[in-house]
Amino acid sequence: MQSLSPEMTLSEWIDIWLVSYKRGTIKEKSFHQFELLKNKMPPELLSLPLNSILPIHIQSFVNEFSKTVSKSYMDKMRVFINALFLDAMDNGLLERNPTGRIKYPRFSEVPREAFTADEVKRIVDYAMEYPYRRIAVAIILLLFTGLRRGELLGLKWSDIKQDILVVNRAVYEENGVPCVKENQAKTAKSLRSVPLLPEVAFIVSELPRECEYIFCTSNGKLLSPRNFSRDYDRFFKHLREAEPSVRYLSPHSCRHTFATLSLSSGSDIRVVQELLGHSDIKTTSRYTHPDIETMKNAVIGLKNTLKF
Repeated sequence: MQSLSPEMTLSEWIDIWLVSYKRGTIKEKSFHQFELLKNKMPPELLSLPLNSILPIHIQSFVNEFSKTVSKSYMDKMRVFINALFLDAMDNGLLERNPTGRIKYPRFSEVPREAFTADEVKRIVDYAMEYPYRRIAVAIILLLFTGLRRGELLGLKWSDIKQDILVVNRAVYEENGVPCVKENQAKTAKSLRSVPLLPEVAFIVSELPRECEYIFCTSNGKLLSPRNFSRDYDRFFKHLREAEPSVRYLSPHSCRHTFATLSLSSGSDIRVVQELLGHSDIKTTSRYTHPDIETMKNAVIGLKNTLKF
């Protein structure tokens, strides 16, 4: 290992920190995420000696970085740089933590887009006639299970038994190559069982079994998330030619759709939390958007209870 010195650059410290603190202690996907975060830092910051980095250097970077990223990505960067400098202090490389009083910008919650019930009906009707069955069935499955894209691609035929789908893994990309590990997904909560409507289970069962994975390439290999998104985009291009009123939304919006429509149909929020594999119910609660009629009914219900 390279010798530690306060004079080493931030870039050199990050490389040592990743190998010493993170390699083998976190998932490969998370390790790769840290590498990507390093690459998001400007060269002029990475080239500074560790002991010459001031709070204003970090604050300037945060201010610029926040202009182009989402709140969740900003949160990842915040955790990354805080850990970097705290561990540098623990190793005697710094006397003060330059990230200690950094001010992070506030992000307004971005509305989560979801298909309407009418759009879902039109999508399903079109999918049932679509000539490329595998992508059509995949989209129906996303809409009626709330699976993440990687979870869908990691499904094996053995994961479906008697109208119950079990999420045992998720496909991710590492250096452009699709990878998967048994019993590993986004979080521990992600490993879960999801009931299937008999109609959905039936159309899945009719797909040809070309390999152990339900959704794979023509030669039986893992299908990469990137290639799946390409097929998804093509499906919606054709769909919108036939049904212009249906919006194009991302594959992840199918998950939002499942959550939103399940909750609006009266499902208990904790049940939906389990179905989605959310670790925190606050994440699920973002899908609850009661309309004015629902709120009026709540007030009327209170009046009736109090006999006012």
